[in-house]
Amino acid sequence: MSSGIFILDELLNPLILKNFKGLSDLPTLADIFKAAQQKTDRPIIQAKGVVFTYIRRDTLYFVSITVGNLRFNVMSVLVYLDQFVILLKKYLRTSTLDKTYVVDNFNIIYELLDESLDFGIPQLTDYNIIQDSIKIEVNLPSEKYRAADEQLDSDSDIEEIEKEIKKKTQPDYHGFQDDEQYINSFILRATTQAISWRPKGIYYAKNEFFVDVIESLEYVMDFNTSKIRKNFVHGRIKCRSFLSGMPKLKICINKMLREKKTFLESAKFHQCVSLESLKSSEAINFVPPDGEFDLCQYTFKRHINDSPSIKLCDYKVNKRERKHKLHITVTIEPHFKAQDSTSTLDIQVPLRKIFKEYQIDLTKSPRFKCDAGEVMFNLSDDHLLWQIGSIKGGHGEQKLSMHVEFHLFDEEEHKKKIIELETSMDPPPLREGPHLEELYAQIHETEAFSKTHDLINIKFEIPYYTCSGLKVEFLKIEEDQLKYQSFPWVRYKTINDDEYAYQI
Repeated sequence: MSSGIFILDELLNPLILKNFKGLSDLPTLADIFKAAQQKTDRPIIQAKGVVFTYIRRDTLYFVSITVGNLRFNVMSVLVYLDQFVILLKKYLRTSTLDKTYVVDNFNIIYELLDESLDFGIPQLTDYNIIQDSIKIEVNLPSEKYRAADEQLDSDSDIEEIEKEIKKKTQPDYHGFQDDEQYINSFILRATTQAISWRPKGIYYAKNEFFVDVIESLEYVMDFNTSKIRKNFVHGRIKCRSFLSGMPKLKICINKMLREKKTFLESAKFHQCVSLESLKSSEAINFVPPDGEFDLCQYTFKRHINDSPSIKLCDYKVNKRERKHKLHITVTIEPHFKAQDSTSTLDIQVPLRKIFKEYQIDLTKSPRFKCDAGEVMFNLSDDHLLWQIGSIKGGHGEQKLSMHVEFHLFDEEEHKKKIIELETSMDPPPLREGPHLEELYAQIHETEAFSKTHDLINIKFEIPYYTCSGLKVEFLKIEEDQLKYQSFPWVRYKTINDDEYAYQI
């Protein structure tokens, strides 16, 4: 039970203050939280008789306050805050939230808080149902629309098709789509009936169901000691439903047939899934909500001998004293099915440690060479970016290498140039191209060396492939009353997790 909800920016300044219990001074409570949070990072803080439960998402703090000796379920409050953030992102059509989104759309946020909480008690956070009662236009600049679209999941190949389907086949609720009074009473029945996540009377001219199996590989390895620190597969079965009526779906995956107990222990299902069917049958039975939802989320621990999808084979830094040069070599090899290929592959090689240990001379341009793609030198972030793009799969048959050569500072050569300039009557020769040493000095003038930059980060995307081997065996759609023809679509994709790196 919440007495109020706060939304604060990265500096803990209040953006939204929502009062549910008639509290007298909300800004003072926000100041109490700001002072208490700076002393501890715990998600639950008690100060001056007030309990603050909060989460941080992107650059914003979402805080629930409880005043008085009220008993409440802390986990339900944390779950509500997390679900409210997801609901807010769907309404604002963005993958990241910041201060500008909240300030420009404060009216939507207050409406969502009123609909999702009743006197501080969580009621409803389902976007598919609540979107029909709150129809306020989102206030977003056109640049932010484009930036948000670029950061969303890279399912763009059918994104435009689905948008057209949505426009052409918007669900018509009994022909009273514009009658708000009818829709509101209709939603009330939907939230109180057994299947609260899907209202009745949805109609589409073309009935389609999209299934995306997306797996992200989390892998961290110490390259010097060959010790694997993390090796996990985080997967989710993402669905988009454009089906009429009240359909019943049955989906079977190979993990349920072979490793049912292990899969069920590591999986978390949407509320629409019938838990009884999981115990009695090998298939997943459910009535899907309308629109987009995550049917299942799971995590597998990979065997220590399982090779990563993109393996770092070699990393060398060779100093050539006589030539005053530093040579960096990076070699990788793919480890996935030979018939598949990556759609994107980027390798980030850190340079801050190298610039600290060696005297790099940026007055002379560095040289780059690679077997595929292109190499770029990122001055501001101190790393080399090797953009490969698409490579075929395999299991060690092919290797790709990148070679970078930096010039080291030659003190004798520098002294000779100074003497020549002092004795010569001619003006110094003009340099062509950018002055990298000046740009680097300006950017890193006040920065300190950080040990967090010793990771070679790898970003990739492999369509039509799952590293865990999960596969949809069949997908069956039934609607007893309408008995229409439906079109199911299934895709697979493996991407890197936020932590996919080699420590050097």
